[in-house]
Amino acid sequence: MKLRSARFLRHALHRHLFSLRGRLLLGVVVIWTLLSLTLLALGWQSGTLLVEESNRVHLQYEADLISNDITQEIEQRLEVLERLAGQLQDASPGTLAEGNHNALLALFEGLVVVNAENIVIDDWPTLEGRIGRDIGHRSYARFMRNVQRPHVSEPFVGEVSGRTLVMMLVPRHDEQGRYAGFLGGLVEVDHSQLFEGFDRLRLGDEGHVVIATASGQLLYHPDQRQGLPTLDKGARDPWLDLALYGWEGEASGELHEGSAALSAYRQIWPADWIVALYLPVDQVYAPLASVMERIAWRALWVLGLLLPVMAALIWLALRPLTRLAHQIKDLGRGRRRSLQIATRMHELRRVIDVFNEVEHERVKTMQDLQQRKAFLKGILAASPQGMFVTDTQGRLTFVNRALKHLLGIKPPVHLPTWAERIHDEDRAPLVAAWQACLLRHKDFVRQFRYHGEKGEMIWLDVHANAIRVDGEIIGLVGIVRDITQRQHEDALRRWEAEHDPLTGLLNRRGFQRRLEEAFTDWEKAATPSALLMFDLDHFKAINDAGGHALGDNMLHQVTAAMAAETRSSDHNARHGGDEFAILLPGCDVSQAMRIAESLRARIAANGLEQHGQTWRVTVSIGVSNFQPTDQTVDDVVERADQASYTAKTQGRNSVVSA
Repeated sequence: MKLRSARFLRHALHRHLFSLRGRLLLGVVVIWTLLSLTLLALGWQSGTLLVEESNRVHLQYEADLISNDITQEIEQRLEVLERLAGQLQDASPGTLAEGNHNALLALFEGLVVVNAENIVIDDWPTLEGRIGRDIGHRSYARFMRNVQRPHVSEPFVGEVSGRTLVMMLVPRHDEQGRYAGFLGGLVEVDHSQLFEGFDRLRLGDEGHVVIATASGQLLYHPDQRQGLPTLDKGARDPWLDLALYGWEGEASGELHEGSAALSAYRQIWPADWIVALYLPVDQVYAPLASVMERIAWRALWVLGLLLPVMAALIWLALRPLTRLAHQIKDLGRGRRRSLQIATRMHELRRVIDVFNEVEHERVKTMQDLQQRKAFLKGILAASPQGMFVTDTQGRLTFVNRALKHLLGIKPPVHLPTWAERIHDEDRAPLVAAWQACLLRHKDFVRQFRYHGEKGEMIWLDVHANAIRVDGEIIGLVGIVRDITQRQHEDALRRWEAEHDPLTGLLNRRGFQRRLEEAFTDWEKAATPSALLMFDLDHFKAINDAGGHALGDNMLHQVTAAMAAETRSSDHNARHGGDEFAILLPGCDVSQAMRIAESLRARIAANGLEQHGQTWRVTVSIGVSNFQPTDQTVDDVVERADQASYTAKTQGRNSVVSA
């Protein structure tokens, strides 16, 4: 039940989704979606440019405000220290305590007076252990001794207080204008009013301020803890690296943690500090993303309201097509002869007229085709030759009675069943040729062996030609003939043309062909072969004395000896009269000499009895093989023949190698 419901649902979806109505409605959805996405993309791009520019201006304003404020605070503190330093030309322990400096506690956490030898001579508020301490090792003390101008030190940890401090220093001079040391105002980094209030800036939830020295030591960070943190070079963003070298400006990009942000950088020149403001891009674009989301949802609501209206309009517009489909079905079932639909759509009216014309021509063509088909079947059925017809895929559509009788098959005729009776050696190349014929639309001509109904082997000759109608292939028509008798006759004629009728050995023509084939193998792959040539010694005397019957029997006896001494792959031949030759493929000279000697001994040992007398013959055998200098087979034949002649001149009944 579930499977049937799933199939019904799938069929319904396929029917409606892939119909013209479904595709038009889908097109409306796609166009509306693309239009909405395009407008949203343009709106987002315009909005991001506007939001980024407005936030960049805001960030620039805040950066200028903070840098100016800190600059004024530092300059104010340095001015206060300079005025106080002018009053402390002759300072000593307790000098600072005598004055009324309570107002300075709002600016500094403490004051120290240092002499020209970098010894602390006075402090206020007094901290035990500070007076009398040598601070010459401090970099700011060395700076004041060498430069003698207002200076803000790098953050350091006080040796007495143990707190993180920044010292603002101004030089002191005596009445003669000589350097007498410096006055320093201590600012506590973690609790000074100088670094307060940055968390209340209008930078949103994620925006923050960072203040650092040009050397990379942090003075203020929203996540800063106690101590003297230093900006790790690998953790710094590239724009901050530029700011540490004196650059000012605004930038946007990824920070070291991978988040994107807008940033602004300003220099605090009196203290050689940097102010950096960061505003995460996610926070910048959050309001715009919320607005775009609301717009997208409204676009979806409009699409939802638009779809039913568009579906109704499409349904009304396509009603004539529905009637057209029903009439086409009736036309196919023979219930009507033409299409008749009243419509004002010019395109649909044109389609109906063209369809009626095509249908009229189709009916005429079908009638003519039926007549031709009946005529063709009549001709093929009456043919005494085996005939068949296939479609363009090679499937049999017609087989006449003569072919069924010839092949011993009964209807229905299946091509695979027919192919099983083809000889194993002929089946694969025949199937390949048949497939090539179907693929390339070429004529099929083939002769092959076929197993008849009773298992007998017959030869078939098949000719098939492509049927073309108006230049188009519609199938194949073929004729099948039994050529078994002709094949036997041809095979007999081929055998007689190359064999000696008396001995059954190869004659000169047949032996010459095999000798040339062996020579070709020698030229291609250096396959060795040996040649034996010999004739019978004193055979003419035996033939004259004993008669031709004795001569023929003697030749048969020599033929039997050759068959006994050679392999089935060797080629034995009678050149004529009492001349014989043997081709030994794959043998070298030493092997050929052993075979030749054994053959000579066997022939010499055999004898024929006639009228109480025993007749024997001997042979003079010449042996040769293919040489690299041979140009034709005549070269090796000439050497073997010459070796045979040498054996005969040396007394006959011997074997000589060329």
